Formats: sequence, structure tokens, C-alpha cells
Amino acid sequence: MDPYNASALKLQKNLLNLRLERDRLRREGKHNEADALAEPIARIEAAIQQLPDSLKPVTLQ
Repeated sequence: MDPYNASALKLQKNLLNLRLERDRLRREGKHNEADALAEPIARIEAAIQQLPDSLKPVTLQ
């Protein structure tokens, strides 16, 4: 696996973990803490969307 794909997989895993943590916090009624995670999640998603298709590995959403 080349370094780019390894990094892409790590980014995807981090994004997934952030989403899971945000959802867990919401279920526990910790809405302020969940909202605090929404911002970094949105930044990562926006950065991924701005990548040209040729640079988006299949693993990224």
C-alpha cells in the first residue's frame, strides 16, 4: 500500500471514529459535546469533497 492510500485510510478511520463518538454523545444527551465534534467532522468532510476526483482514493467517502 502506498503512503497516500495509507494516509487516506487513516483519515477515513478518524472520520468514522469522530462520527461514532458524536453519535454516542448525542445518545447520552451530551449535546454540547456532540456539537463540538460536528465542526471538525464538517471540516474533514469539506476537505475531502474539495479533492479532485483523480486524487480521491476509493476508500474515501
